[in-house]
This record gives sequence, C-alpha cells and structure tokens, in this order.
Amino acid sequence: MKKTIADSQALLGDIAYDAVRDAILANDIKPGDRVSEYKVAEWLGISRTPVREGLRRLENEGLLTPHPRRGLVVASIDDAAMQQLYAVRELLEGAAAASAAEHATEAEIATLRHLVQAEKEIMDEPGRMNEHNRVFHEAIYRAAHNKFLLKFLLITSDTLSAYRNVSTLVIEERRKQVLDEHAEICEAISRRDAEGARAVMGRHVRNALKVRVQLQHSELLNEIRQRGGPGLLSKHIKRGGEGGPRG
Repeated sequence: MKKTIADSQALLGDIAYDAVRDAILANDIKPGDRVSEYKVAEWLGISRTPVREGLRRLENEGLLTPHPRRGLVVASIDDAAMQQLYAVRELLEGAAAASAAEHATEAEIATLRHLVQAEKEIMDEPGRMNEHNRVFHEAIYRAAHNKFLLKFLLITSDTLSAYRNVSTLVIEERRKQVLDEHAEICEAISRRDAEGARAVMGRHVRNALKVRVQLQHSELLNEIRQRGGPGLLSKHIKRGGEGGPRG
C-alpha cells in the first residue's frame, strides 16, 4: 500500500514525541524548561507540523504544560499534585499486581524471581538499581495481561520519571527497603495471592511517596540556602513555599 503524506507526518510526529519524551525522562530537559516547537524541529531536522503533533501528545499526557509567557514548558509538580499522582499509582499498580497474581504465566513469574535475585547484586549502584526498578515494575504491568491497564501505567510511570530530579534510590536505606518489598511482591504473585499482592504493592508505593516527599523537601531547602541563605529560607517558609518543590 502506498504511503500518504499523512502517514509520513504521523511517523515524524512519533519521532518528535519519542525524542522529546526521552529527553524529559533522562532529565536532559528539566521541569520548567521551555520546549520550543521551532527548536525541536531544527534539532530533529523535520518540519514544525509533526513536531506540533508530538508536543500536543506530550501535553495531553501531562509531561508538558502551557505557560502564559513562555509557551510549552516541562511540567513541574507541587506536593498536592504529587500526592494525587501517587494515589493513582497505588490504585493502578495494586490492580496490576493483583491481576499478575491471577494471570501471569510461569515464565513471567520466573522472570520476576530472576529480577529480584539480580537486584541483590547491584545494591551499591543507585543508577543501575533505578533502571532495574523500572524493568521490574514494567514486568508486573505486562504480566497483568490487561492492555488498557498497561497503557495507563506506562503514562503514570513516565509522568513520575519526568518530575523526578533525583531517584529515591540514592538513599541506601531505601534501596534495602525496595529489595525487601520487591521480594514480597514477587512472592505474593508466585503464590497466586491477588489480594496479598495488591496490599504489598500498595505499601510499596506509599513508602516510595514518603521518601520522595522527604527528598524533595531536602532538595528545596538546599536550593534556597544556596540562593539566599537563612534570610531567604525564612521568607520562603513564611509565605508558605509558593509554587512547591521542583522534581
């Protein structure tokens, strides 16, 4: 079948979407940074029309947001929105773990067990463990065998990654906790214990949120101290921390 101009534009739109999304997830483009349609088109060597479509998709998914004076920027998030995002994550990931307990194949369960064992070998490497953590969770998403649940989980995962300035796994205590929680999740799925898997996954997500908020507040305090010292810190606290922390 002959390709049409519309087909070509759609393909180029996918390329623009993937390129900008990857840059956001890699933290090469940070929260608050402007994403120019013209600059992206120049960077990729394509026309602005497919770039516009790719950026529109990222805006619909919440990774980009319009700014009144600067155009599209990488979205940032405050404490309230972070709480809401993790609440959604708890619901979706709990459902995925429960569904995986019911529908995962023996091969998929073996993969989860292998991932838990492999994770023990990289406990002292936060960067590798962070990537491994993503692989582990996506293995559960796919083992749930629900394409619609998978779609929303991947969007939620991307959104969280975009808002993250630094992984919580830089904290040694959290890495140890994650390893234990992953083992519990894997065990519940292996037992075909749907409600047990849901409960353990829910606790895992809540613990992640707790550490995330602590880490964000620590980063914010350090940034304020570096910019203006105790005086600026006092002023920021008195006005209630306008805008919330980045990350």
